[in-house]
Amino acid sequence: MAVILNGNDYTYPQQPFPLLMAGGSKAIPVGDNWQDAFLKKNPASWYFGYLGYDLKGRAEDESREAFIGFPEQGLFEAEAVFEKKGNFVQLHSADPESLYSDVQNLPEYQPQDLPEFPPFRPAVSKQAYLHNVEKVKQLIREGDVYELNLCQYFESNAAPDGLDFYLRLNQLFPMPFSGWFKSGHLEIASGSPERFLRKTGNELISQPIKGTAARGRNEEEDRQNRERLFHSEKERAENMMIVDLVRNDLAKVSRTGSTTVEEMFGIYAFPTVFQMISTVRSVKAADKNMADVLDSAFPMGSMTGAPKLEVMKQIRSLEPVCRGAYSGALGCMHPDGDFDFNVLIRSLFINHGKNQCGFAVGSAITIDSDTEEEWAECMAKAAALLKVCGNPGLAG
Repeated sequence: MAVILNGNDYTYPQQPFPLLMAGGSKAIPVGDNWQDAFLKKNPASWYFGYLGYDLKGRAEDESREAFIGFPEQGLFEAEAVFEKKGNFVQLHSADPESLYSDVQNLPEYQPQDLPEFPPFRPAVSKQAYLHNVEKVKQLIREGDVYELNLCQYFESNAAPDGLDFYLRLNQLFPMPFSGWFKSGHLEIASGSPERFLRKTGNELISQPIKGTAARGRNEEEDRQNRERLFHSEKERAENMMIVDLVRNDLAKVSRTGSTTVEEMFGIYAFPTVFQMISTVRSVKAADKNMADVLDSAFPMGSMTGAPKLEVMKQIRSLEPVCRGAYSGALGCMHPDGDFDFNVLIRSLFINHGKNQCGFAVGSAITIDSDTEEEWAECMAKAAALLKVCGNPGLAG
């Protein structure tokens, strides 16, 4: 099992991912018992990998397969960690000198050309997706939910080398929370712009993204799109509802009065889109541990909606597959109990056992949502992955 986390030295509030590479062979089961998985953590160990969206709230009688066949979690205990600190590389392993010597003697990795991708097939048609948007709006009218993140799924009969794909993705579209994961026949190549949650000492930071606008064709269009996003009442309402949800999640495990919004409605430019990002900060309560924090905040509000439990129930009935790894979190846990995880979006999921890959995109549906505009937002988010795939198009 192996992971790369790379923040690409991005200019980002509260810093992006550091550059970390890790490998190991000991899988860490999580199941339903977060406490057992994380409190038995070896004080000298690092954990890397992903937490799948379906770890919490999955229906007991759920029989649908997860998207691209990814299990609910993929965590492992690292046997070797390479950590870039400035111009130096630190190794964390039982025998760092020998390992470093072995790595120096390895041939340089040479990325291969990506295969030709067949068109990506949608799990449901555009018309069915638009119909589901209207279903969500009806749920809002009836008072069941206030906002719901509805996702669309695309698959292709191709299984590219995940590291090759990640290197190309990261070259064309470097992101602050990018990463690559491999476990057996499964790989993830992620170009995520979003942090789920970081713990540093007792400080907790969450940075939900809600609000998207496409980049313009020139500087003037860029300026107009940025301004339109910043002043959009709909996008601000989406962002504010998720910020309130995140504040509530963190407040349950934080010192009374310590949960604050450090930045609200920040607009940040990425290669294909502008995103509205808010930053929520709190101080962990003394009687709460790492497992308590993750259990309270996961899955992230930006990929569910509000109220979270009801929204997750509705998502299961509206979406055609279980999300699996998609919209979960990829990252690492440090030996001292600190951690940092992204939101697994803008990512290609590869299953070599099935010769299959796929990606998913979504948007937050509110009462003011326009169905065609929601579809256009999804396609803007898909643009980077489709470009890396050679723009194979969408079937149907």
